[in-house]
Amino acid sequence: MASIRRRAKSSDVNKQLSGWSKRRIASWSLFGLAALVAGQHLVAHAGWRPLPISMGWQDLLLGYPMAIALAVVGGIVMDPNPRI
Repeated sequence: MASIRRRAKSSDVNKQLSGWSKRRIASWSLFGLAALVAGQHLVAHAGWRPLPISMGWQDLLLGYPMAIALAVVGGIVMDPNPRI
């Protein structure tokens, strides 16, 4: 009886996630990473600096330009014809 429930539960999960291709997962992961980078940069400008590099280098390398670049790459990686 327990194995039947497990199979039914597994089947429900597979139905829900079947539209999520590897490209879509990678794309949304990059969007999430872009949001984290932008949030960290905002917090760094507010005064808390968790990274041990100067704000000038953070602005050039790790700030909003990097967040934008990650979001653009996420958009490029996104599946052009989603199944949903």
